Amino acid sequence: MHFLPFIFLLLVACSDNLLHSETKPLSVEYISIEVQNKSYTVLTDYSLSYSYTVLVGDTIFFYAKRNPPSAKIKSCYWLIESKEKPCMQQPNKYTFDSIGLYPIKLYVLDVFGDTISANIFMRVSSEPICSKLSLDFFQGSPIFNWNCQNTDSLAELTYRFIFKAGRNKIDTLLKENSLQLGYSLPSSGWEAHLSAENSYGLKAKLDTIFIANKDSTETSR
Repeated sequence: MHFLPFIFLLLVACSDNLLHSETKPLSVEYISIEVQNKSYTVLTDYSLSYSYTVLVGDTIFFYAKRNPPSAKIKSCYWLIESKEKPCMQQPNKYTFDSIGLYPIKLYVLDVFGDTISANIFMRVSSEPICSKLSLDFFQGSPIFNWNCQNTDSLAELTYRFIFKAGRNKIDTLLKENSLQLGYSLPSSGWEAHLSAENSYGLKAKLDTIFIANKDSTETSR
């Protein structure tokens, strides 16, 4: 009779272990990152560090699909800027107000003590701002000038300058904010385009075009 309570506890312990072993291992099938009214991406491989770039002020939705869906979760949260955001079935919304590189961690703990975590990085940047393309001359040689403000001090700007005159074309990338053509402008007509892009892939909205012929010069955007 004295052994009955011990046997009962042993059976309960064994049944708990059996129940745990019969369940599928806790895992995250994917993480979905969506920029409101823009785009989304799905991450399935967390063995590599991943950085996703968004604009300052963008509203981001985080969502994680767990496996198995019926797993009894004890704790689940996103850790963003040292803040714990509950991990729910619905996407979790967050807005970044400052430029920087932010680590994002997903942490899940089930009732059996199994834990999983996934780490990504969120790069928050801003678009460069460019003023109007201008044209000067030095000893008859045309010089194109522009002024672009790099709004993200952590990024570098690269300019793409395109010049077309008939069948002749110049398409070049440069770091300087001016370009000397080296020869006279053709009188039959030409056009020049400029765009600026920071090192995180964000481009200036301004793409200024000059169109000219021997009688007139026009500027359009």
